[in-house]
Amino acid sequence: MQASQNTTSVSAGKPGVLAYITGCYPRATDTFIQREVQSLRALGWTVLPYAVRAPGQEHGHITAVMQERQQTTYLLPFRLPVLVRINGAWLVKAPLRYFKTLGLAFKTRKPGLKGLAYQVAYFLEASCLAHDLAHKQVAHLHNHLGDASATVAMLAARLAGIGFSMTIHGPHIFFDPVNWALRAKVAHADFVVCISDFCKSQMMLFSDPADWRKLLVVHCGVQTATYAWHRPRETGQTILFVGRLAAEKGILVLLESFADLIQRRPQARLRLAGDGEDRQVLQTRVKQLGLSMHVTFLGYCSQETVRQELEAADLFVLPSFAEGVPVSLMEAMAIGVPVVSTFVGGVAELVLPGETGLLVAAGNAQQLTQALLAGLTDADLRQRVSAAARQLVTSAYDLQQQVATLSAVFEQNLGPGA
Repeated sequence: MQASQNTTSVSAGKPGVLAYITGCYPRATDTFIQREVQSLRALGWTVLPYAVRAPGQEHGHITAVMQERQQTTYLLPFRLPVLVRINGAWLVKAPLRYFKTLGLAFKTRKPGLKGLAYQVAYFLEASCLAHDLAHKQVAHLHNHLGDASATVAMLAARLAGIGFSMTIHGPHIFFDPVNWALRAKVAHADFVVCISDFCKSQMMLFSDPADWRKLLVVHCGVQTATYAWHRPRETGQTILFVGRLAAEKGILVLLESFADLIQRRPQARLRLAGDGEDRQVLQTRVKQLGLSMHVTFLGYCSQETVRQELEAADLFVLPSFAEGVPVSLMEAMAIGVPVVSTFVGGVAELVLPGETGLLVAAGNAQQLTQALLAGLTDADLRQRVSAAARQLVTSAYDLQQQVATLSAVFEQNLGPGA
């Protein structure tokens, strides 16, 4: 296990040390976790970040990512002598808890030999994590995303004898709820944070009704005070997308719509901020559609670069097939950029159709073209949704407000009598 150099003490006024874990951290694509951790620290919490593995070098050019990486403890790669020593120590120190945790790992495995092999790996990761948590006197372990890293977190917390919770975002976790053992994770969690009402409804579907009381809605958020609202121009030409270049983002549909749009508005430009496994496919499609002079691939961008792109954009688009509640939409709305997105996940809780933005059916290129055209050319619509969007994000998706709520939940679960 690659450990950070942090020294740890309980923050004044807070009931214990928190640990956060995800599968891969920190990355350019999970700034929402980094901001949450930083905000909890600002409230006086000691928060120790963990990850199963370190991110790739493609994230290494962003200063904020590199700074957080220096504070993060990584579970992989394994070192056999360390594994033997740690597991032997747990067998001596807490044999009953060790075997109960091993039983939980076996119970929540995916089917087949491959599933068993993965679960053995998760258990070994959990044993190392539990050892470090006990050494640093961590009181509570929190996971983001609910996937394999949540399995590790659940097992580690059980072995260490501390509290466990997780934040569920979706949508991927809902595609395979049985194999990700969501029912068991909710049952063993002290509480489960859901980022939207839609997310909570899915977790209600995949958990025991007796555990529904554990499901809490706490939104992701943005630091609205740091985003100055800009009144949009009456008409525009620059469309911005921010996100991973992956199939679920619907970018191929966006390119089809954009090709139609420039037949009517040839001065339009599309800028794609982000990177991912579909970049080559998308670049090829841009050439096939004859859009090379109109579409710019920006690659991974720092938070400051994204802010600059938003301030220069006339319209923000997120044509996804599946989403949680995208922080990128919140940022655009906070700055005042009119937004176009799709009726998926919790998006409609943020983008109220015709009020705070425009929504279309996912995968419908014709509807998307019409929405893009209206979003660029309808001056009254642009002004109206921009102001209303800023108001909604400020009132319901402000990071400080949401983290204060989360902090209160942690205090309730860690404080006297918890």
